[in-house]
Amino acid sequence: MRCAGPPTSRSRARPARPCSRSCRGPTSTRPRPSSTPSSTAAATSPPVGSTTGWPHSGWAPAASAWSRRRSPRPAWCWRAPSVGACARPRTARPAAPKIRSPMRSLPSLLITLPLVAGCAGPRPAEPATPAWDPADMDLSVDPGQDFYRYANGGWLDRHPVPAEYGAYGAGHEIHERNQRILRSILEEAAARTDAPPGSPDRLLGDFWASGMDEAGIEARGVEPLRPLLARIDAAGDAAGLQEAVAALARHGILAPIGIEAEADTRDSSMMSAYLSVAGLGLPEKDYYLRQDEESVALRDHYRRHVGRMLELLGAPAAEAAAQAEAILALETRLAEKSLGAVEMRDPAVLDDVRPLAEIDALLPTFDLAGWFRALGLEPPATIHLVGPESFAELGAALTDVPLATWRAWLRWQLVHALAPYLPAAYVDENFAFFGRELSGRRELPPRWKRVLAAADDSLGELLGRAYVERAFSPRAKKLAQSMVADLLWAMEQRLRASDWMSEATREQALAKLAAFGTKIGYPDEWRNYDGLELDRSSFAGNVLRAAAFDTAWRLGRIGRPVDEDEWSMNPQVVNAYYHPIHNEIVFPAGILQPPFFSEHNDPALNYGSMGAIIGHEITHGFDDSGAQFDAAGLLRNWWQPADLEEFQRRADRLAAQYDAFEALPGLHVNGRLTLGENIADQGGLLIAYAALEKRLDELGPDARRPIDGFTPEQRFFLAFARSWRQNAREEYLKLIVQTDAHAPARFRCLGVVRNLPEFAAAFGLEPGSVPMSLAPEERALVW
Repeated sequence: MRCAGPPTSRSRARPARPCSRSCRGPTSTRPRPSSTPSSTAAATSPPVGSTTGWPHSGWAPAASAWSRRRSPRPAWCWRAPSVGACARPRTARPAAPKIRSPMRSLPSLLITLPLVAGCAGPRPAEPATPAWDPADMDLSVDPGQDFYRYANGGWLDRHPVPAEYGAYGAGHEIHERNQRILRSILEEAAARTDAPPGSPDRLLGDFWASGMDEAGIEARGVEPLRPLLARIDAAGDAAGLQEAVAALARHGILAPIGIEAEADTRDSSMMSAYLSVAGLGLPEKDYYLRQDEESVALRDHYRRHVGRMLELLGAPAAEAAAQAEAILALETRLAEKSLGAVEMRDPAVLDDVRPLAEIDALLPTFDLAGWFRALGLEPPATIHLVGPESFAELGAALTDVPLATWRAWLRWQLVHALAPYLPAAYVDENFAFFGRELSGRRELPPRWKRVLAAADDSLGELLGRAYVERAFSPRAKKLAQSMVADLLWAMEQRLRASDWMSEATREQALAKLAAFGTKIGYPDEWRNYDGLELDRSSFAGNVLRAAAFDTAWRLGRIGRPVDEDEWSMNPQVVNAYYHPIHNEIVFPAGILQPPFFSEHNDPALNYGSMGAIIGHEITHGFDDSGAQFDAAGLLRNWWQPADLEEFQRRADRLAAQYDAFEALPGLHVNGRLTLGENIADQGGLLIAYAALEKRLDELGPDARRPIDGFTPEQRFFLAFARSWRQNAREEYLKLIVQTDAHAPARFRCLGVVRNLPEFAAAFGLEPGSVPMSLAPEERALVW
């Protein structure tokens, strides 16, 4: 059960979904997916539990500190300008084991006790980042030469990247404000030591207190890991190894097999099992395969890091070094057959449905049906297999790699997953590689931020409900709903006006748009954590308990009807997403904040920032991946051949433009990897502009008066550029360019505006005469 909230914010009726299996039966208590790496606890190593990517896109990049979402899906979302990853689902990428947190939904029972915010009473509002400050600009720059610098130069000069970040921008400013609100909620909960067991205050307070108890964490050492370490060490044969793999999986540490419950690509009304190979510690397969000097050195650093972590667990130095060498060889072998970053963007990789027996045959020494039962699941008749070649290679490795290597690898998976929650020696070693080496962070965030990140992952909706009461008003929700309606109207007009689409395809596109679901602010029903028990004295133990609780709930959805009320992000997250199988756009309260959005902003500022984000998510339904799903969320081609060919031609032109951008000397953006996000950025800004013009017409002539010397149209584009303001370290840029479906922030601004005649008109630019306004024949407009 869930605790009912306000009426649903879905704005459109959705077509009935074909159901090839029985849709009857108990309603699923839908599990919430896990989050992306955070800038605090999880950012130092990939979060535990997420392995496959599912079709849903987000606005912010995966490396973001503030863009966390609940589930590991193929990423299709708006990537936050300075943080990281779009919420959009990313297709089956072999991921490092991640502790699945119950941050979104676990087996839920009705919440009957008041939440922290309700007990605390009203609090003064946090100071918000100003939506408009002319000092943030650099008026010495010609907007036709470098609009990004013109709009953001002052801010960029005043905001070097803080030591705890690899990059810092507008999204981080909102994230930090949200963090301060969440911290106050947790501190107040921890002070209520008389809260009833199992109550929201007790769960939040015990978790927070356990994480802030540094002395207790040091004293306990790795004691919380001992039962799982014992299971690994006891694996003396193939059956014992399988038992150890299942024990880790029950706690959200998914390696070497990743499993996710997700809506079926062939029957979007039902939840199915998706399997992939999981457990690679490096971000992407090419990190294992590139032979340039820098990549070879990075792998050597990774090998030494693995050895040091095993040594911390008690292995003698020479033995740990040898084990690390074998682990790197094993992961390299699995990486060779895994899907690459561009391949993972293709939704077709999610649509390989096979009988369980056929998949089991790929793993001769592994009883797949028995593994499902060990997870508390009835083995499904059919499974979506993501990356069959990698699964076949895993089967061979399970046969010929020595058991001692597998045991060492599982020990590494366990300590890697739990390192942020262990004594300082583990935290520091973990951060040295994943934080400093990979993403350019100079120092760990303060402890309170790291504990907050862990609480956010583990108890996300408890925190989210309290956050919403403090930071998101009914009036703000109403304004956001009206903006979403305006943007949907604008997309409809753009589809109707398209001169390259046949009527048959247009009819299908309009039907899909009309079927869009919308979710704004927070869930209509809040998750209940009844049954979860935490220990105020064990931080790592609490993370494991929460992950086990979440895993049981999440995987329990397999074979059940889809719960259309489920969210894949917590309401306090600074991100947004489109989910193609659900055909819905979702905007958490955490992103509906200044400077992106405010009841006090003039329309140009709201539509140029939040409007473009809303438009981005809408356009994801019609980008190169989203356009492969129909109105019912089925993976089905609904395009006429000539229209599809023209769409691909337009997309190819846009990809070529982004290929030419250099993030660093010699490091080019990958136009194919970032294509979906670039289409969404462009289409989103175009329909946001049309929605603004509609709104200004409704408000009358006074709404078109200049403010601070800028017309509404100019302020619109300035607001868009400001939402992408970001300073970034070289390490972060290398990571993003090589692994992320989002281009670096600067190009998400400049790559869009130079193609738009509306931008040239707003600033009086002659098309083709300046870098910021391409000639009509050079433009690459998809929608």
